Amino acid sequence: MRRILILSALFTLAVSACTKKTDSQTAPAAATAPRVLHLYCWSNYFSPRFLSEFEKKSGAKIDLNYFSSNEELLAKLQAGARGYDLIVPTGYLIRALKSLGLIEPLGKLDWPELANLVGMAKAPQHDPTREFAIPYSSGTTGLAVNRAKVKAKVDSLAWVFEHPELKGQVGMLDDAPVVIGTALRYLGYHYNDASDEALAKAKALLVKQKKFLKTYTADPMPIMEAGEIAVTQAYSGDVLQVRRKNPNLEFVHPKEGGEFFMDYLAIPKGAASPELAKEFMRFSLDRGIAAVQVMHLFYSPVVDIKGLPGTESLISNKVIFPGEETLKKFEILEDNPERLEKLQRIWTELKSS
Repeated sequence: MRRILILSALFTLAVSACTKKTDSQTAPAAATAPRVLHLYCWSNYFSPRFLSEFEKKSGAKIDLNYFSSNEELLAKLQAGARGYDLIVPTGYLIRALKSLGLIEPLGKLDWPELANLVGMAKAPQHDPTREFAIPYSSGTTGLAVNRAKVKAKVDSLAWVFEHPELKGQVGMLDDAPVVIGTALRYLGYHYNDASDEALAKAKALLVKQKKFLKTYTADPMPIMEAGEIAVTQAYSGDVLQVRRKNPNLEFVHPKEGGEFFMDYLAIPKGAASPELAKEFMRFSLDRGIAAVQVMHLFYSPVVDIKGLPGTESLISNKVIFPGEETLKKFEILEDNPERLEKLQRIWTELKSS
């Protein structure tokens, strides 16, 4: 999974087809081409059962393409990538996508399933009226701890910033806002602090950290599974997924806080199959389908799954459903273009140092 930075993007789509008959011979009727939904999304973010159930219900086929960050998504669109019907951006991208004319308005949605939305998803921060996007899933950033390597209590970001004895065994996400925001939280600043003083201190901390860091990675799942790290920054659902193969892993919400994120479904401008994309959006809001998703991916649902069969252990899982006290220190990344540009400059300097 997960997030990053935007400046601008552009994308269009064109499709054409033709058939031909002759006077002397009537050609056989061409078979109706199956509908295809071209979905551009994060990897490991839709359960196979979700996709197969939608294909069965709609009669359509799903063509999956993956990106590893919002930055990659936007870079592709800037380069003129075409052919997507549905994208899965993180919340802070929505305003920019809207202002740049890159996503289609959804129009009036009279879906009964919208009543299933709960919590912040009822009126999500980045599109409260669901004019251009609907919430899909949410989660938090925190720490993945390898208990085969670390026996001590881990409850603080100090484990990724102040433990040089773990040189070569500490990882961070390859994500400028997340990494810099995490440094800010450790230093006692707000995750979205934009002051030059705070950002300079965060940069200095990250320069110091880089000396004993193993890697920045957009996908920490392979190194978590292989047990190559002691502690790494990671997304909540990813850690629980990898625990199936490496039970030594534990996800920790650090006491300093971090990011709470919400991802959305949106239709890019010029999509060939916008109505099919809306069918998929509506399908994602079904309570039973949402439960299937959580059972497979362990990210927090945006609809109510309480009381559904097999969800009892999920509801009680504090990684999937953190308590209010935990979430008080977790912030949603704000869509502040000037701040994001500052973060990108810091990130470029950090990565090249």
